[in-house]
Amino acid sequence: MSKALQLLIGTILVLALYPVNGYSAQCVLSENFDDQALDERLTVYGKNWQALSPPQYNVDAAGRNAGGYAFSSGTTSMAHLGWMGDTMLSPWPTDELYVSFWMRYPTYSRSDSMENLKVFYPHWENARSYVHFTLSDSNTIYYSAMANGTLLTGGNWLDCPGQTDGAWHHYEFYINFAEGVSRFWYDGNLKVDDIFGTGVWTNSVYSIIVPSIDGEEPGNFSRQVDDLDIWDGMPVPGDLALQNVKPSSPSGLGLRLVN
Repeated sequence: MSKALQLLIGTILVLALYPVNGYSAQCVLSENFDDQALDERLTVYGKNWQALSPPQYNVDAAGRNAGGYAFSSGTTSMAHLGWMGDTMLSPWPTDELYVSFWMRYPTYSRSDSMENLKVFYPHWENARSYVHFTLSDSNTIYYSAMANGTLLTGGNWLDCPGQTDGAWHHYEFYINFAEGVSRFWYDGNLKVDDIFGTGVWTNSVYSIIVPSIDGEEPGNFSRQVDDLDIWDGMPVPGDLALQNVKPSSPSGLGLRLVN
C-alpha cells in the first residue's frame, strides 16, 4: 500500500471520530458521591452562605444506583452544593454551560402555598445575571431569568409532576451565554426553551448552586442529590459519562480500489 493511500485512510478515520463542528463538550466537574467525599471545588452551604459540615449534611445515604451513595440533607434540611470563589472558572472556558443532576425528596410535607425550595440558581456577571428555578409545590417549578439586573422573563409556572414523591427525578439545564439561550428538561421532557438573543449575557460565571436555599420560612422536607455533572457544552444526548469513555474505532469499513 502506498504512503499516499495510507495517509488518506488515516485522515478518513480521524474525521470519522472527530466532531462535525470541531468541538467536543468537556465535563469539567463530575461528582457521584460514591467515595463519600466531595470534590474539593464544592462547598456545602446553608442559609446566608453558612458553610456546613456533617452531620448538617451527609454522604452516606444510598444513591440512585445500587452500591453507591448520594449527597443528603442532615440536620439542616436546605443543605446544598455550591461551586464559587477561587476555584470557579471565570470567565467560563466556553459560551455554554450544561448541568445535570438527579434529586429526590425522601420526606416532604407542604408548609407554604409557595414553598420556594430553589432547585437550580447559577449566577454570572457579578451575580446580577441568573436563571432561577424553584419548587413551588410537588408538581410545579417557578422559573425566571435576569440579565444584569433586568428581568428577562418571570411568572413562569412549569408542570413538573411528582417531584416530592420520593423517587429520583432528572434535572437538566443548558445555558448559552453568547446567544442568550436558557433550556430546562425535567425527566427528559423539555420545559423551557428561551432564546433572549445575543448581547444579553456574558460567560463571566460567578457561582453554580445545586440545588439551593429554602427561600421561605423553614419547610418540612429533606433532599438528596446524585450524579452531578457540569459541562462546558452540550454532551451527546443521553450520555453523561463521556469523560470516562474512549471513542470506539469505526467498524465495517472496507477499502476498494477503483482503476
